Amino acid sequence: MRLRVIRWAGLLVAALLLSPAAGQAGDREVLEEIVARVNNEIITRGDLEKSRQLLRQEMGQRVKDRGEFERQFTEQEPNLLRDLIDQSLLVQHGNDMGLSVEAEVIKRLDNIRQEMKLESMETLERAMTAQGINIQDYKQEMRNHMLTQMVVQREVSGKVFVDTEKVRQYYLTHREELAQPERVRLREILVSTEKFSPAELPAREERARELLAKIRKGEKFEDLAREYSDAPTGAEGGELGYFEPDKLAPAIREAVGSLNTNGVSDAIRTQQGWLVLQLVEHRDAGIPPLEEAEDEIRNRLFMDEVQPALREFLSELRRDAFIYVKPGYQDTAAVEAEELPVRRGSRRGSRRRRN
Repeated sequence: MRLRVIRWAGLLVAALLLSPAAGQAGDREVLEEIVARVNNEIITRGDLEKSRQLLRQEMGQRVKDRGEFERQFTEQEPNLLRDLIDQSLLVQHGNDMGLSVEAEVIKRLDNIRQEMKLESMETLERAMTAQGINIQDYKQEMRNHMLTQMVVQREVSGKVFVDTEKVRQYYLTHREELAQPERVRLREILVSTEKFSPAELPAREERARELLAKIRKGEKFEDLAREYSDAPTGAEGGELGYFEPDKLAPAIREAVGSLNTNGVSDAIRTQQGWLVLQLVEHRDAGIPPLEEAEDEIRNRLFMDEVQPALREFLSELRRDAFIYVKPGYQDTAAVEAEELPVRRGSRRGSRRRRN
């Protein structure tokens, strides 16, 4: 189950491309102003600015209306420093627990190498360096991300269980809320024509037709997507997710409109290249049966319990930590100033609040 428990967990490459290290020397002096300390770790103005730009990028991908974009951004921006402090606390707690994610980091980097169709890790590092990405910074960002996920799973979400009876009761009392429009679930294989000369385009079209022939002879769509698709979705077997048919581009809607479940479209010419689509599932409009809605309900109930539990766990970490926030900046989850005895086994020292 994929859960976005905390907003800052994701888009690592984008975060590094927005790193203040890419600026000029004078800019770096301003951006490296220390805005907060979390025990022995610091958070700089550059970190905060990177997080702000990342929020804009994430929201820009999912919120198209300008007014709604600004409303949501204004609402979420005050919590950026809070989220950075939370991340620092979770990473430090994971280190205190002796957790290691090195094997997972290596595996994820190798997956990226395969997605980019590169022959070795050295080639990947050179490609990242050429894009202005510091490989050591990238690994550390990935390490922090995985470590926070592991801590949240062990300390919070792994202790939350939603039983079947709760799911059934929710379904019975919220059926109307679960009503859905007609939806189709799609997979894609893209044979890109970008960065190819006009003389190379016929070969790209032939590649798309060859892949289509393989699918129709019985080879698995998702396996071919992983091996041959030029789209970012290739690593996930071409998975695109669910769409409302009337919101699809006309050419796409026409291509999948007559397909049966697991049916495959002809190769479609798009601006990006030749596209082959598979209709994985079709869901009619209306209230879904319980078995179809169960995962969504379970996720809703799970998040209803996890979010306050996570906030409480982070409050406990804050009470056991030294946190200083520079005047002019705000930690929206600051714990009230208090003197408490140090928890047995704590490595953090005094719990005296200074923010």
